[in-house]
Amino acid sequence: MGQITKFITNLSNIVDRAMVGMVFLIVASMVIVTTLQVVFRVAFNALTWSEELSRYLLVWGTFFGATLAYKRGNHIAVTFIIDFFPTKLRVWFNVLTYMLSFAFFIIVAQQGMNMITMQVFQVSPALQLPMKYVYWSIPLSCGIMILHTFAGIVDELHKAFGKEAVS
Repeated sequence: MGQITKFITNLSNIVDRAMVGMVFLIVASMVIVTTLQVVFRVAFNALTWSEELSRYLLVWGTFFGATLAYKRGNHIAVTFIIDFFPTKLRVWFNVLTYMLSFAFFIIVAQQGMNMITMQVFQVSPALQLPMKYVYWSIPLSCGIMILHTFAGIVDELHKAFGKEAVS
């Protein structure tokens, strides 16, 4: 494997490990905030900010969790037809799938950036958090999935052609 392909693969793996930690922290924070919400609602006065924070943590956790699923190939896929083809041809189907995914992530990231610019002055009601911070989860997660897409293409080409094709 060439230096560039190793770099892409290693960077993808490093970012994936960071996302595992981030998703863990986000989910743990969601559990804590939701538990506090229930306790305060029952025993004290309800917290005005907890539901909103839980919602935004869910948004970030969902988008970052999607990067984990994408990296591992855990999203839903219909492969029963492709499985009938020879291995070399399956590689090209996988590369095509990655290319289509790349185009999709570019479009979604661009639309996410449009949402950020449209919501630049909007703030959340309870936390007074600028909504652009919530919407940043879209282009950031798409950028991470684009990186994973490049790593997937490199891996597929390496499987198909070996060292000389992707150096």
